[in-house]
Amino acid sequence: MAWRVLAVAALMWLHHPQVAAAQEASSEEAIAERRVKAAYLYRFAGYTEWPDDVFARPDSPLVIGVWGNDELADDLAKLVAMRTVAGRHCEVRKIKEGDALAGVHLLFVARDRTARAAEALSASPLRGLLVVTDSPGALRQGGAVNFLAMEGQIRFELSLEAAERRGLKLSSRLAAVSSNLAGKGR
Repeated sequence: MAWRVLAVAALMWLHHPQVAAAQEASSEEAIAERRVKAAYLYRFAGYTEWPDDVFARPDSPLVIGVWGNDELADDLAKLVAMRTVAGRHCEVRKIKEGDALAGVHLLFVARDRTARAAEALSASPLRGLLVVTDSPGALRQGGAVNFLAMEGQIRFELSLEAAERRGLKLSSRLAAVSSNLAGKGR
């Protein structure tokens, strides 16, 4: 009987207007954050120069993989649907554990996948793959771009060395607007 009273109290608390409003605001913030990250991912592609030989054909699409955040992949797919990067159509692919990364040009790794991604990325050089992470310290684990939450906004830091190791050139304009505190990423 006591558990029923607790269950009813919990349900009433969850449906309290202030709690519902806080959950809705949190949900709206999460959606806004996802959309900002999706826009950044598209823009990162535009500020990256890939070696020609990483594309199978001159008309091959630029493939953006998203590992660990299917909602972000959906938002990004909508954003790039009719857009191009350097004359190439964009394709978004949801990456699952164990998927091959061959043919992926830009890989976003969600925060909860960073540790596993570090192993996969260190095991293979993955030439021509721009790795974008979302975790503190991820640049030390092979990421070239890492999202940061600073003062309520989404920023990013860069590791030009990580990009260069994979044969990529990042635009100086991208470096100029990054939030690298130490100049080379953390």
